[in-house]
Amino acid sequence: MIASTIPVFMPAWPEILIAVVSCGLLIAGLISNKQIFRWSLYCTNAVLLVIPFLLWLQPKITQFTFNGLFINDPFTISIKSLILLSGAFVLILTRYSLVSEGLNVVEYPVLFLWSILGMMIMISAHDLLVMFVGIELQSLSLYILVAMRRKNTLSSEAALKYFILGALSTGILLYGCSLVYGFTGTTHFEALERFFLNMPHLDGRILGPFCGIIFIVAALAFKISAAPFHMWAPDIYQGSPTLVTAFLATVPKVAGIALLMRVLITPFGGLVSLWYWMLMGLAILSMTWGAIAALTQQKIKRLIAYSSIGHIGFVLIGVTVASESGLKAAFIYLIFYILMTIGFFGGLLYIEQKNKEEVQLLSDLNGIGRYYPGVAFLMGFMVFSMAGIPPLPGFIPKIFVLRAAINQNAYFLAVSGVIYSVVACAYYLLIVKALFIDKPSKTIIMSSGHRKIYFPLALVLFGIIFLLVCLLVHPDFLFQWARDAANSLVYDIE
Repeated sequence: MIASTIPVFMPAWPEILIAVVSCGLLIAGLISNKQIFRWSLYCTNAVLLVIPFLLWLQPKITQFTFNGLFINDPFTISIKSLILLSGAFVLILTRYSLVSEGLNVVEYPVLFLWSILGMMIMISAHDLLVMFVGIELQSLSLYILVAMRRKNTLSSEAALKYFILGALSTGILLYGCSLVYGFTGTTHFEALERFFLNMPHLDGRILGPFCGIIFIVAALAFKISAAPFHMWAPDIYQGSPTLVTAFLATVPKVAGIALLMRVLITPFGGLVSLWYWMLMGLAILSMTWGAIAALTQQKIKRLIAYSSIGHIGFVLIGVTVASESGLKAAFIYLIFYILMTIGFFGGLLYIEQKNKEEVQLLSDLNGIGRYYPGVAFLMGFMVFSMAGIPPLPGFIPKIFVLRAAINQNAYFLAVSGVIYSVVACAYYLLIVKALFIDKPSKTIIMSSGHRKIYFPLALVLFGIIFLLVCLLVHPDFLFQWARDAANSLVYDIE
C-alpha cells in the first residue's frame, strides 16, 4: 500500500521538502533556548541552492498529482529553478543587513521559505482554487516580512497598506473565480480549456466567463504591480527595509508573470482574441506610467518601483503576443531583469552597510563613485543594463521581446516598447549622475575610512556580473532553457 502511494507525491517533492524544513525551523526556534538564526539561515540557503539542481535531474515530462490539481512540467521546473536561485541570491545579499536591521530572528527565514513555497504552488497550480491557495500563502508571508520592523512607522504603514490592498485584490480574484465556475461548472484548468475550445466565441454564454477572466487578470496584475493596479508598489517599496524591497522587486514578479502565463495560455487559451486587448492595455499603461512617474522621483526606492512597473509592461508584450517566441522572449527578459535588479539592490545594501544608515534619497548616492568605485561601477553597470543600452546584457532581452511583437504584427506594442526604453534612459541616467558626477555628501566622506569587505555580499554581486556577461557572450544555454519552458506551455491558438 505504501509503495503505491509514495510515487503520487513525487512531482511535488520540492514543495513538500520546503514545507517540512520551514516548519522544522519554526519548531526549533520555539523550543530552543539558543539563538539559531545563523543555522536557520544556512539551512534555508542550502535548500534554495540544492533543490534547483535536483529539479533538473527530473524527467522533462508532464506529471500530475493530487487528482490532477498539481502539475509539474518543463515550464514549472524552469520557473521554480529561477525563483529558488533568485531567492538564494537575495538571502545571501541580505545576511549582514538582517543583523543591522535587528531582523536576525528565525522567523525571517521561515517566512522567506513560506513565501517561496506559495510561489511554487502558484506556478504548479492546475486549478483555480489551488492557484488561490498559493497566492494567499505567498501574500500573507510578504505582509509579515514588510511589517517586521515593528518599531518603524513607515514599515508599519506600508504593511497596513499592503494588507488592505492585498485583501481587496483577493476579493476580486475570488469573485472572478466564482464567475468562471458559475458559468462553466468547473475550476480545473484542463476542463476549462476544453470548455472554451468547444464554445463559439460569439455565443452569448461567453459574457459571464469573460467577466470572470477580467477580474482574475486584474487581481494577477495587482500581484505583479502592472498599471493601473500598481498603487501599492511605490509606498511598500519605500516603507520596507531595503532587504525586503530587494525580495519584493524580484522573486514575486517572476512567480506572478509565470502564473499569468499559465492561466491565460492553458485554461483561457481559446479566448486569446478576447483577453489580447486587455493585456495589451496593461502593457502600454505600465510602460507609460512607469516611465513618466519615475522621472519625477527623488526617493530611490520609489524610482525603482516605477521602473519595475515599466519593466513588467515590457514583459507583458511577450505574454500578449501569445506565441512561442513571445513567451520565450518574456522568460529571457525576466531572467535578465531579476539578475540586474538583484545586483542593483546588492549595491544599495553594500552602501548601507558601509554608512550604517538606509539609503532613502537619490542624493544619498552622490559621490559614491569617488569613495566606493567598485560598488559604483557595479550599480552603473546594472543601471545601464536595465536601460537596455547596447552592448550591455539588458539590450538582448529587449530585442527579443520587440522582435516577437513584430513577428506577430503587434507593431503598436513594439513602438510603445521602443518609446518606453528611450524615456527610461533619462531616469536611469539620474542615478548614474548621482553616482559619478554629483558632489559626495558628508555621510560618505565621514565613513570613507571604513574598508571592511563583506565577502559573501561582494562575491554574489560580482558573480551576478560574471553571470550576466556569460549569458551575453554565450547565450545558447539560456535560449535552450527558455525554449523548453515556452514549448511546454505554448498553445496553438491559430
